[in-house]
Amino acid sequence: MSTKYKSKIGSELTYLFLAPFLVLIGVLGYGILFDRWYKDPMIILQASGVAYGVILILRFFSWAIRALSK
Repeated sequence: MSTKYKSKIGSELTYLFLAPFLVLIGVLGYGILFDRWYKDPMIILQASGVAYGVILILRFFSWAIRALSK
C-alpha cells in the first residue's frame, strides 16, 4: 500500500487558518454566555496570534515526544 504524502506547508496553512476560527468560536461562545461582544478587530487578531502560538507549542511537544520515542 502506498502512503499519502502530506505537504508541510499545507499542514501549516491549515493550522494558521484554524487559530482564527477557534478564536471566533470563542468570541461567539463568550458573547452568547455573558452577553458581552468583542468587536475590536485588533483584540481578535491578537487573540488569534496567541491561539496560533499555543497550537504551535502543542505541536512542538508532540513532535518532541514523537522524535524521542523513536
